[in-house]
Amino acid sequence: MIRGGSIRVCCTDGADTVALMTDQGASIDGGTDTIVFVAHGSRAEAANSAHEAVARQLGDRLGAPVVAAFLELAEPSIAAGIEQAVATGASRVLVLPYFLYPGRHLTRDIPELVAAAAASHPSVAIEVLDAFGADPDVVGLLATQAERALHP
Repeated sequence: MIRGGSIRVCCTDGADTVALMTDQGASIDGGTDTIVFVAHGSRAEAANSAHEAVARQLGDRLGAPVVAAFLELAEPSIAAGIEQAVATGASRVLVLPYFLYPGRHLTRDIPELVAAAAASHPSVAIEVLDAFGADPDVVGLLATQAERALHP
């Protein structure tokens, strides 16, 4: 979703705003985009730490701020992740669910939590992105992993 040179129109405060994205995630109006990268959360601290590590790697690769957040069982929560993004100057928050398929968490729980957090920040564009399982590149990644096992 974040690519240098792409133009996206969004509404904030009822007015149309055009934001030109760069590889660093800065927008033409001087604000920034922050990704809130959401996993389910686990009672196993190693799983939560692994999610935080992927969030750091994603931020390094994109050159954009990425905040790790969790739906439940771990902190920070989605609301706290959005709050952190806004507090550090985000003019647009992209909530990226780290979920494969559109079950209840993706279709109901995450959108409801994001909407509640967004109500506190009407001047910030907050958007829930598709789950990564919807991306056609996932099949390619799975095929590569299987090919390594089939043809070591």
